[in-house]
Amino acid sequence: MKTKTLFLLVPLALAIISCSDSNIKKEAVVANYADMVAANYADSYQSALEMQMAITSFLENPSEEGFEKAKKTWLMAREPYGQTEVFREANGPIDTEKSEFSPWGIANEAKMNAWPIDESYIDYAAEGTEGHAGIYNSLISDSTVTITPELLVELNEKDTDKSISTGWHAIEFLLWGQDLTLPVENKPGMRAYTDYTTGPHVKRRGQYLKVVTELLVSDLKKLADTWAEGGEYRTVFEGLETDQALSQLVHGTFFLSGDELSSERMIAPVDSTDGIDGSGQEDEHSCFADNTHRDIYVNMLGIKNVLFGTYGAITGPSFYDLVKQEDEMQANQLKSAVDTAMGLVEVIANHEQPFDYLITQESSSDVEFGPVMQSVVALQELGNQISVSANIIGTSLR
Repeated sequence: MKTKTLFLLVPLALAIISCSDSNIKKEAVVANYADMVAANYADSYQSALEMQMAITSFLENPSEEGFEKAKKTWLMAREPYGQTEVFREANGPIDTEKSEFSPWGIANEAKMNAWPIDESYIDYAAEGTEGHAGIYNSLISDSTVTITPELLVELNEKDTDKSISTGWHAIEFLLWGQDLTLPVENKPGMRAYTDYTTGPHVKRRGQYLKVVTELLVSDLKKLADTWAEGGEYRTVFEGLETDQALSQLVHGTFFLSGDELSSERMIAPVDSTDGIDGSGQEDEHSCFADNTHRDIYVNMLGIKNVLFGTYGAITGPSFYDLVKQEDEMQANQLKSAVDTAMGLVEVIANHEQPFDYLITQESSSDVEFGPVMQSVVALQELGNQISVSANIIGTSLR
């Protein structure tokens, strides 16, 4: 049975709390959303700082215990970050280029969370693995490459969209290594901590891990700062016309539910996996740590947070409240779609088999779907209900 890590940052069940006020204002929903975004990015930054401290401590004094602690902090830091992904595709700083027209833009999602990775672009990979050239052609093994933040950013996705040099999954690979076990074995990557003490390129590997972690923490700090009260983008967002701001926040839930999570993160790995040997499993989101089941859960939790106006201790007027105020029947349809999708996603998150095994048992063309494709259908239906609900309150999804 898959051992589950207990996370204190995110409760396994989140009650839907809506406002009893029968006169919900769009302005109040937008303001509550801004508070939620700020709090979520602040939590993500703080948890990434803890990860950075654990990695720094390990690199200064490598040990098995320190290596396991670094991995644990990576897993814990993914919990709040996964919920922030619902803020993407909302014309905000996470996915808007910095320019004279959008000076707040950070445009760092691609360098923070891009996947899948050609591992051999960063470090050594198993001989014979498709597309992997091996250790002697990697950024770590190439001594002519100076490992600096600026260069790693420049090299990210330079050759192909799998030439990933930065972000969560670069760190994940450097901590776990390739997952070369069979899905049925239920094990993540087995990189030894001695990769940082003995053998080729240990100093450069350590330097790479240090720099790529610093980059991620820096980006998260920028996001936390710009969304904080009085922050640059928070000021811009609060100055938007209410309908535009509401449209942006709703679009993030529509995009993540109906496209990114259901299609890119679930259908794609199902259809790229060929049989029980797990070939193609690298298309799963956190393939090195076998953490994709948690990625899916916290992404869905982020959707639920925004739709119902809750995050942690924050509870306020929500998109759901606006819909209920206009059309209670449609609000019930929306709530039912959320409950159904969350229930099915929880099956994946709590399944005795890991995600990389589940995807070997399914195809998007099956007559009867298993838990992964059942969740896909529910997420896409949720996207439909979000769209209908947006129309009910006169909000465009762009």
